[in-house]
Amino acid sequence: MKNKRYLLILPLCALFLFNGKKYDESVIERIHLNVNICIEGQDCGAVLAESAGSDTDSKLTKLYAGCIACHGAKGEGGIGPSFKGRKSDYISSALAQYKNKEERGAQSALMYAQAAALSDKDIKDLSEYIITL
Repeated sequence: MKNKRYLLILPLCALFLFNGKKYDESVIERIHLNVNICIEGQDCGAVLAESAGSDTDSKLTKLYAGCIACHGAKGEGGIGPSFKGRKSDYISSALAQYKNKEERGAQSALMYAQAAALSDKDIKDLSEYIITL
C-alpha cells in the first residue's frame, strides 16, 4: 500500500516541479542582476547607466539601482509592479508608507528594507526620477 502512494505522489511532484516556464527570460535575468542596495551615506558603486554628468542624476541612478531587480531598468515591472503611468506623488506616498512599515500588499515586507534607508528628500527625488524612466 505504501509503494502505491509513491506511484501517485512521484508523478504529481514531477508535474509540479517541471510544469514549464513560469517566468519569461527577462524576469529571470532581472532576478539575477548584480545590484547594490544603497544605504544613506554609503557609496553605492558604479553608475548603472550613463548620466548627463549631473551629480544629482548620478545619485538618483545609484538609488534606483536597488529597484532594478524587481521593477526593471526602465520601471517596466517584473516581479514588482510597473511604474509606467504612475505619478511621483503615488510613488513617494508608497515609499513613505513602506518606510513606516505599513502594509500595502503581498510584497510589502520586501520593500521595508529598501525604503528604510531613504531620507524624505531621497524619496521625493527618487519618485520624480522614476517617472522619467
